[in-house]
Amino acid sequence: MNEEDVKQRIKDYQQAEGVHPLTCVNNSKHEKLYPKVLEQGLVLLCPNCNYKQTYIPDLFYDEGFYEWLRGMKSLL
Repeated sequence: MNEEDVKQRIKDYQQAEGVHPLTCVNNSKHEKLYPKVLEQGLVLLCPNCNYKQTYIPDLFYDEGFYEWLRGMKSLL
């Protein structure tokens, strides 16, 4: 699976209702983290500060999880 596919999965997750979004460790009241491909690979960035998370949770590479998430979105 390429980084662009994982990036889209993260975007879908961050827009889904009923899940806990990925948030900034500096301040959980900041806007949701967003994925971006940089030189070092895929990272999550905070739009409100300089926080950068290099760890991408394994669930975004899991096809079963993504199918579940897509099912959740279709119910809304």
